[in-house]
Amino acid sequence: MMSRMVAGRLTSYIVPLLVQLPDSIFVVSAALLFILPAIGAIVMNYRLRMQLNKTRASLAESIEGKLDMIINFNREVRTPLNALVGMSEQLTHTSLDREQQELVHAIENAANMLQRIMTNAQEVYKLEKGEVQLVASAFEIYPTFHAITEKKRKVAFEKGLFLDAFYEGDQHLRVLGDELRLQQVIQQLVDNAIRYTRQGGIQVILRVSKANENKALIYLEVKDTGIGIPADMMPHLFSYYDFARPPQMAAVSGAGLGLNIVQKILQLHGTNLKVESTPEKGSSFAFEITYPLADPNTLVITRREIEDMTERSMEGRHILIADDQEMNLVLLSHILSRWKCSFDKAADGITAYALFAQHSYDMVLLDIQMPGMSGLEVVTKIREDPDEQKAKVPVLAITSDITMAENNRYRELGFDDCMLKPFKERDIYNTIIRHLPPAGVNVL
Repeated sequence: MMSRMVAGRLTSYIVPLLVQLPDSIFVVSAALLFILPAIGAIVMNYRLRMQLNKTRASLAESIEGKLDMIINFNREVRTPLNALVGMSEQLTHTSLDREQQELVHAIENAANMLQRIMTNAQEVYKLEKGEVQLVASAFEIYPTFHAITEKKRKVAFEKGLFLDAFYEGDQHLRVLGDELRLQQVIQQLVDNAIRYTRQGGIQVILRVSKANENKALIYLEVKDTGIGIPADMMPHLFSYYDFARPPQMAAVSGAGLGLNIVQKILQLHGTNLKVESTPEKGSSFAFEITYPLADPNTLVITRREIEDMTERSMEGRHILIADDQEMNLVLLSHILSRWKCSFDKAADGITAYALFAQHSYDMVLLDIQMPGMSGLEVVTKIREDPDEQKAKVPVLAITSDITMAENNRYRELGFDDCMLKPFKERDIYNTIIRHLPPAGVNVL
């Protein structure tokens, strides 16, 4: 606008002067008079584009910095959180009076809340980085739905709420899809409904139907009688953590990441979350996903069946554990002792490899970051051992680095599997048993 005004004023002064010039000079000067504003506009447009690109680069750098901060914070908190989660769980295996049981229960709830926040922060990082990919395998929808709703019914009951679950369709229908991601979405939606409901309850409805001969359509809806969502919050619902909470929501615990995660996971499935809400009356969250049907003759195994076995299958195993954090060594020692395993422990990589050289182990658990010799260096030397049998021993990485765990980098470095902190006893068992199954059992 300013450039046009300046050009107009210049024209009013210059044109009378040009009229008095010879014809040849007049033609050239007049042409320049009309060309110069166009050149000025081009220069201005170029400057604006440069400024826009600079702003975009600055914004991208800012977002990248925030994501890096999330991942670094996540990594540092995981080790002490691992001790909190694991030790409180181990306390439940000891003799406690009622008051002590209540205190341990409170600690477990706090630890689980922290772990949920850390997991959500981890998910935001992966989704923003585009590192989440769906993994398809055969699974039955009903057992997944039933397990989640039964578990969450107990949580709702403790808060004085009801939780009704309705499943419509073939309970034995098998589909090809990412079962863990479906679990994650359902759990997030039900957790949100319980968190924002003070009285009344929640309904979880899952309808399964065949879209055609080769595909199944699932429709899931979670309805609650909660506090609802203010109308001015609805446009920002999936980036909720960027905005100040209204007073009625600020009093409810949570980091505000759940719906953002749910929406991004559903978008990976080619669908979106539909939301309806009335303040003080409740909300409804619903989505549809189409899955290919699995071959009904496909054998679905069996890791779940293996994981359902008791820890008695670990009795008599000889394990080497190495971690420079004393609290992690104490935790793993308690767990392996309960399983009646024999074990050696080391607080650094040099000691760990010396023990490995002297003894034969059924499995080695290695922390990644250790003084003297890192876990990466230890596993490299193990794989180079001249004794072929010893060189093939299963080695599991213990790490707080989510990028290593999620990208399967540990396999490239010589590890068989990875345990991401924090972990509970069942998590450790489920990982170990995949590599040390009971005699005569093959895990698919």
